[in-house]
Order: sequence, then C-alpha cells, then structure tokens
Amino acid sequence: MRGTFVVLEGIDGSGKSTLALALAERLGDAEVTSEPTRGPIGAALRSGELGDLPPAAEALLFAADRALHTEEINRLLGERRWVICDRYFASTVAYQSAAMGGDSAGWLIEIQRNSVMDPDMTILLDVDPRISMPRVEGRGEARSRFEEPGYLCEVRRQYLSLAERYGYRVIDASKSKEEVLEEALAAFGEKGLYASE
Repeated sequence: MRGTFVVLEGIDGSGKSTLALALAERLGDAEVTSEPTRGPIGAALRSGELGDLPPAAEALLFAADRALHTEEINRLLGERRWVICDRYFASTVAYQSAAMGGDSAGWLIEIQRNSVMDPDMTILLDVDPRISMPRVEGRGEARSRFEEPGYLCEVRRQYLSLAERYGYRVIDASKSKEEVLEEALAAFGEKGLYASE
C-alpha cells in the first residue's frame, strides 16, 4: 500500500502554503513539499540567478525540476506517507501559458507527460488577484514579475480551465483559513482518502 499524494494549486497569495501546513498538522504523518524545489535546478529558479529567461526555457527548467521532485515524491509515497505538494504540474501550464500565449498549453502539457504522476487529489485554491495581492504584499517581500494583477488574472483563467479538464477540486480561497481547511478535509473524505474522527 502506498501513501497519498495531494497537490495544492492556485495563484500567488491563494493560501497554498498555509493550507499545506494546516493539513500536515491535522493528518499527522505528512510530508510537505513545494516547487520550485530546494534542489539545484529549483534553487536556481527561486534565486533568479539565471536571469530573465524566455518563457519556453523557463518552462523546461521547471519541468526538469519537477521530474527530479517526482522521484522524491515516489520515495515518500513508498513509505506510506501523505505527501502534500505546494504546486506541481498545473503551475507550469497555468503560469507559462499565460506568459507565452497562443496555444502553448498543449506543448506545456506534453513536455511533462512522461515525468509526472497523477495525484490522488488536486485542489485548486481559487481567488481573485484583487484579494490575493494584498496577502502577498503583507508578507513584506518584494513583488516578483509573476505577481502582477493583470498577469495573475490570466493565470487564474488558465487554472480554472485545467480544473475543468482534469477534474480538480476547486475551493473558494477568499474564505477563512479554517473554512478552507475543513472544505479540503471534506473533499478528502468524499474521495475516501481521509476519515475524520
């Protein structure tokens, strides 16, 4: 028997990291991972040391980082643990297709076809950028180029399209942290992944 793999997706400020930690606390034996990873490729992407890359090159690097990450996820699942991943397959498709435009989503899906696995559940935390951006600014961090409201509106649109295509569970992330957590756990229960005490 393997562990359970859950992915949290959503635009910046949607509450993915907050929900991941809350789920891990509630579930017990859970490992929280995130992308970009802390590995060599992910760390280079996080730091910006590679400079201003063309979107296609950046997408390929994200996909390479994810391929390595998937091996680690597989190992953890083999230990019968919950793995809660903050961003995965859909992030590259949503963010990079918003940057590249046209019919780039198909290519972005294809380059990941042989290097990702299907999660037991993907939850999309859906929120309007007008709500999420004040949350991001409240962290006191410099805003990245991925955190511009107009761009995030297109990323959100791409995410919702992917949710419809792949059957992601969509949760209204404008709700309170407690409400979002309970809705996520209820979704696990509906799918037979979790039974509340």
